[in-house]
Amino acid sequence: MKKIFLYILLSFGLFAGCKKDEILVDGQRPEERLTETVAKYADILTGSPYGWKAYLYPDGGGGFSFYLNFDKENNVSMYADIDPDAAAESFSSTYRIKALQNPTLSFDTYNYMHILADPDPSTFGGVAGWGVYSDFEFSLDKVVGDSVKLTGKLLGSKMVLVKATQAEQKLYNEQGLLNSINASVDYIFANSNLFILLGSTNKVQTTIDVNNKVFSLTWEEAGAINTTSTGFAFTLTGIVLKEPLFYNGKKITELTWDPVKKLFFTTVDGARIEVQSSSSPILPLHLLMGINYTRITAPNAATYPGWGTDFVARRALANQRSLANIVVGTTPVSLGSMRFTFNSVSKTMVLVWNTPYGANSLNLTYPYTYTKTANGVFKFTIGSGFDGNSAFFYTQASKPLDPVLQERINVDTFTLDYFIHPTTGALLGQFKSIEHPDFTFTGALQ
Repeated sequence: MKKIFLYILLSFGLFAGCKKDEILVDGQRPEERLTETVAKYADILTGSPYGWKAYLYPDGGGGFSFYLNFDKENNVSMYADIDPDAAAESFSSTYRIKALQNPTLSFDTYNYMHILADPDPSTFGGVAGWGVYSDFEFSLDKVVGDSVKLTGKLLGSKMVLVKATQAEQKLYNEQGLLNSINASVDYIFANSNLFILLGSTNKVQTTIDVNNKVFSLTWEEAGAINTTSTGFAFTLTGIVLKEPLFYNGKKITELTWDPVKKLFFTTVDGARIEVQSSSSPILPLHLLMGINYTRITAPNAATYPGWGTDFVARRALANQRSLANIVVGTTPVSLGSMRFTFNSVSKTMVLVWNTPYGANSLNLTYPYTYTKTANGVFKFTIGSGFDGNSAFFYTQASKPLDPVLQERINVDTFTLDYFIHPTTGALLGQFKSIEHPDFTFTGALQ
């Protein structure tokens, strides 16, 4: 019995010894090391005399820039590129550096960063309950030179802080971020057909989507379309990308605004590459349908720019037949807008034809498959399995849809092309029948 008791005591002694060795690193317990790390990060954040440039890339996509200035009383002031007011007006809130499983930076009172995560879509868009899937509490991962890397605690958003200079701090305080955003946005909206030349004569379509904060390069290679995209954030001098984009081994990390020449440029392998503007789209529309663009929506109208005489007459006849023969209760049903949605992977097109009656409307849905030649000639084949209303219109004895569908779209071959609205300048998509050149129609390109 004494031996057993002795073995038990020895076991406890060994266990205690192992535990002591396990928790001590350089003579410190984990909580001591974490407290020391928290103090270190607090000194780093408050120790940048001119604040920090911050670039936040939410899990929901896109990117946002901030200017942050931390003080030792746990206050932080900031600017942001989320809207003109935030870029122009400094906002102050509080922050904490906490010792959780790892050092954590928490913006613990409402500020510009919380707007991105606001669960009410009316605040900043996004998804109800989630906003744009952004964080306002971050793990402090590591320090690399003059930068600090962070990761969102809830959704994994990526953020990087970069020490600002005295000149940059001055620019932020003088609405420099707002001025940079305005110059960039005005140029982008005025020049929709941007491209760059990267080591070849092929034009690489360059898209700067300021609404979704996405930068894309698109090019044709062996008859196929290649696209690479990433989020971006505005800076004092242009835009910075979430990660580099590559084309033929050439890397782009940011675009810089040239205030003298009024254009963007980037530096690739030490050489200045300017973003150029074309008066016409860079790539044929048929290559981009289902990729850069997904739908063409012809409006509810009697005529419209880009509509040929045959389409106008046939649409009018179809609408007349519908009004004369189809009613809901006592209200005649007309034929309204037509939405054509493309999927380039499945080679399908879905036509949704809206049919207004009084203050209400129905949607008629007709699925098509399609083939396309290398030159962009489409042949559409209508499918089956229509819902009740769609089948009723399609087979109705008065043949309301025949002039447009059964006698043209279902049997002709088509090309797709761009069309510029002569009044608004809007870029439209246009269907053109090869067999009947007067059967052409346009719609909003989305």
